[in-house]
Amino acid sequence: MAHLLHDFSYDGTLEGLLCVFLRCISSKVMPLDIRPDFMLEGRDFRDRYIFVRSNPGDADRFYRYLGSCAGAGVQQMIIDCFLTSLPRMELDLYDLVCRAIRFGGSVEEDYGDETMKRIHFAIRDLYRESHSMIRALEFRPEMGVHVTQINPRNCVLPLIRNSILGNPEYDDLMAYDRRHRLLLLRTGADDDILDIRHLPVPRDINSADLYETFWPYAFKVRFPPGDAIRRRAESLDPLWRIA
Repeated sequence: MAHLLHDFSYDGTLEGLLCVFLRCISSKVMPLDIRPDFMLEGRDFRDRYIFVRSNPGDADRFYRYLGSCAGAGVQQMIIDCFLTSLPRMELDLYDLVCRAIRFGGSVEEDYGDETMKRIHFAIRDLYRESHSMIRALEFRPEMGVHVTQINPRNCVLPLIRNSILGNPEYDDLMAYDRRHRLLLLRTGADDDILDIRHLPVPRDINSADLYETFWPYAFKVRFPPGDAIRRRAESLDPLWRIA
């Protein structure tokens, strides 16, 4: 039984959040609050949050352990929930993980629990918005590169990535999520989703400025290892996609 309450922060990645869960469970600590570290910048209460460093190896092993406890359906639910706009996403996910370890795959069909109701509703909203976003995408050419911007409630870009990249109308392209500060880039055979929260990007940047700012930087200078821009969920990335 957890007997201590603490506030935790993480780097904003799914791996980082899984590492928070692993620390709480292994240390028998109950998270009072969990927030991405970038949301605490400039806040007076930041010092009370314990930052848990992301370890992709630990996160991957913990993710596989959850699969052995509860099955692939719960694993997918964890990934999908992470992409939603749930107000208490981290704490609801922690509740899901603890229940999955205790009760196994039956939690996936537990529609009587309030936490599971919120998660199921949020995931349905995520997929509805993803499919709506695919139909609404409009690219405009900028120096031979097709550029589009979206502002979704949920973090849909990892889910619609394959649909964007598989469209034969577009070769080199950029798709920018203004709300979640994610940038999908493709040039030739190379593509990547980049986390650009730590870069000073104007909220109302237009497509031409987006192209001029990031296209040369991303594919001439490249993002060096250890840069503030991190690839999001590299080890789990193949699961973050829909056709």
